Amino acid sequence: MVLSVSASDLSSCRFLVSPLLEVLAAAEVLCGQHPAPPGRARRGPTFGRRPALAFPQAEVQHRIRRTAGRLLRRQEVATGRQEADFSALGPLEEPAREFFQDCLADDWPRIRTALESDVALRAHNLAAFGVRHVVDNLPGLTVREGWDAPGHTGRGLILVPSVFQRTRVLLTNEWGTVITYPASGRGRLWEDSEAVAPTRLGALLGRGRAAALLNIGAGCGTTELADRLGVSAGTASVHVTALRNGGLVATHRVGKAVNHVLTPVGSALITAQLTMEPVKLPPMP
Repeated sequence: MVLSVSASDLSSCRFLVSPLLEVLAAAEVLCGQHPAPPGRARRGPTFGRRPALAFPQAEVQHRIRRTAGRLLRRQEVATGRQEADFSALGPLEEPAREFFQDCLADDWPRIRTALESDVALRAHNLAAFGVRHVVDNLPGLTVREGWDAPGHTGRGLILVPSVFQRTRVLLTNEWGTVITYPASGRGRLWEDSEAVAPTRLGALLGRGRAAALLNIGAGCGTTELADRLGVSAGTASVHVTALRNGGLVATHRVGKAVNHVLTPVGSALITAQLTMEPVKLPPMP
């Protein structure tokens, strides 16, 4: 796919995870619009233990465009770890909730971790190599950079990883463009049981630290991490300290607030453990 953008469009580029778009992407696979990811197909066309609901294909595509538009207008902002807001789906709300519970809920922690790790790794590459390098290395996407017209201030360019979608433009309008692309290593995501990746990391780091690494996601504070893990803030802090000392996590402080994020090594470790595929690291400073 070839995408023509201006320099100011590239400067407005954002990577983010959209749980709602991912649920809709899975529904598109169910409708037969796209093939199931490798490995996932072996579980059968229903994705789950019970038959999945039939989605109106045209309505699914309409809701994908609506959701992408909300991202461009910043009505859905990636702050912390978010879940899918099914209330934004109108007549698909209840069918989508049932579909998620029947077909995706068991795998959702693994899916979300893969998406968050992909975004974290690309964010590190963005800092190390620049936006053009990162965009040029997205699978199936060729970028042609043009000149800015007089008075052009740049439109939004949002890049959304998916374990169900190929690289394609979901929406382009006066606000900008939303593109989805296959998350790193998605082809191997389904080949192991749900507990294998945490078990591998647990053998390396210890179960508590492995769980902390997997749940930091796109970034969070100590209290939020403790809530995700179901432990005390003190225990979460101990895990983060160990991970930070090992070069897997970095902590940034703004005033009294702290935010823990994955380092390039930490995000690459998660991606490699989930997919068993080698991951290229950006050079360390």
